[in-house]
Amino acid sequence: MNKITQTAISVCFLSGLAMAGGDIDPQEPQITIPEVMEEPIVDQYFYMGLGYSYMKMQNDTLDKKTTGNAITALAGYKFHKNIAAELRYSATLGDLRANNIDNDWDMTNIALYLKPQYSFDQATVYGLLGYGQTTFDNGTSYAEDGFQWGLGASYAATEEIELFVDYTRLYDGDGFDGLSGTDDIFVDSINLGVAYNF
Repeated sequence: MNKITQTAISVCFLSGLAMAGGDIDPQEPQITIPEVMEEPIVDQYFYMGLGYSYMKMQNDTLDKKTTGNAITALAGYKFHKNIAAELRYSATLGDLRANNIDNDWDMTNIALYLKPQYSFDQATVYGLLGYGQTTFDNGTSYAEDGFQWGLGASYAATEEIELFVDYTRLYDGDGFDGLSGTDDIFVDSINLGVAYNF
């Protein structure tokens, strides 16, 4: 009797499996890993540069100018892909030329700029907006400080080395610290150099 009961139970169990579709294979659990959005990489680095500058002080009222060759040193920090902060110092080398006469005079400029910029491929165009002081010394030292601006472009020769050229307006106003009364004076420079990115 027990054998008959066991056999009946076995038949019912196997029939149930057959009705359910046969053998049941174990299923591996499906794990979904959420995608993590990567933050865009922003270039942040220090840089330093050295260049040649042609500096000019122009008296528009009298149509006279004083020019000189200068060296420019700069240091900056790029804290966003489109903005950097830059400190510049320029100083003339040798004599200044005024009305075709060489004079043992000096001209310097120091300024701190905010540098908005836009890059495409290896080229970058930029502006310079800041505050600085220009000094002219012809035996007596004269100095003016105020807003300065510039425009320029650079080319990335390598990942670390950039070549740049720009124009800066260092002063535009009357008299230049009493040097020329109320004459209309402006001071500017054309700069060409190389910068190294750290």
